[in-house]
Amino acid sequence: MSFVVISGLMYLFMRRNRDRSTNAPLRDEIQARVCLSTSLDHVSILGTGGFEGTRGQWIRFKGPKRLVVGAEAFMISLPGAFREFAFTGRESTIALSQAPSRLAKRDWIVITGDAGGRQVQLAITKKSGLIEIWQALAGTGAAQETR
Repeated sequence: MSFVVISGLMYLFMRRNRDRSTNAPLRDEIQARVCLSTSLDHVSILGTGGFEGTRGQWIRFKGPKRLVVGAEAFMISLPGAFREFAFTGRESTIALSQAPSRLAKRDWIVITGDAGGRQVQLAITKKSGLIEIWQALAGTGAAQETR
């Protein structure tokens, strides 16, 4: 049992370091020209399969969540989940949706793009300031999509 716990912690640590090293140039670019930095209320990722059949299901991240938008790129960091997603604006799309909501009727911004070498779909929301977030993401060059 100890081996399983230690192995799990090592995996999380290695994944976090891999994400950070892959995102390092983009993270530096974003930090150099921050246009918006805000906390987020909810962040979910669209499951692609694998663990417990998550294909097509929105999986919510717990813990603190932060969005940092630069001039041409943006980053969503989830320190509690040891994850970080960095996107270039011109290679990403944004759309307004209510899809990730299960119980409450809530607007989300769904971000689709390449993060760390793989295609990712994230949904983000905030009780106040969603329009400001949308404008900042659009300002990076992210294509606006309708759903």
